[in-house]
Amino acid sequence: AFFASPLSWIFDDPSNTGWNQIPPDDEEGEMVGNGFAWGQSSHLLAWIYHVSSGRGGGEDLVPDRVYCSMTTSEKTGADVSHAATVHCTNGATFSLSGTSLLPGNAHSDPPVGKRVMIKIFGTKGALIYSGDDRDVDSGRLEWLRGDDDGSGSGIGTVEIQCSELGFQFEDLDQEGIGPESLQTFIDSCLGREFYVGADSLVGLRSVQTIDAMYRSHLSGNCENVR
Repeated sequence: AFFASPLSWIFDDPSNTGWNQIPPDDEEGEMVGNGFAWGQSSHLLAWIYHVSSGRGGGEDLVPDRVYCSMTTSEKTGADVSHAATVHCTNGATFSLSGTSLLPGNAHSDPPVGKRVMIKIFGTKGALIYSGDDRDVDSGRLEWLRGDDDGSGSGIGTVEIQCSELGFQFEDLDQEGIGPESLQTFIDSCLGREFYVGADSLVGLRSVQTIDAMYRSHLSGNCENVR
């Protein structure tokens, strides 16, 4: 999985202390770093843990150990790029990389979108989801079929899932009634039906993974998830 954002103006700017520095109220020293991993990788990890949950009858993807190396900004000390390997309790392993060094600005005219690439491989095929989150036509969810029914037919066939949606990774709409995340929050407060795209368990596993990434970068070793 890979995630690139045009956010050097945040992570390479010393004035953006909330994004670049450990909060002064962290008296326990629980936060060992701050930058792109905390600021952006939670988006990618939440997608992975949500889609790879056991809702379809399989096992949940639970992080167990993480190895990570980071590159930091000379101006702020914040991490601006990383590469990580995440080992899970069920034996699955996935690689995770990202950077804030994508040229451009998310708020320029025209805006530069974030680039996302996710590939999941398993015994029944592969899922591919890649694109530019500012361009719904830039990608789609593809299933490359494996021998999912035991017949051996159709292996390698590409099937488009949710073709009417295109590529939708983040809703950044600030106009009108706001992004879908805000609308969903309001629906939940009003007791309406809503889609739970990132529940507390997804949030926990994302935070656990990022915490282990920072600890691994500092120690130079593979770190257990806490």
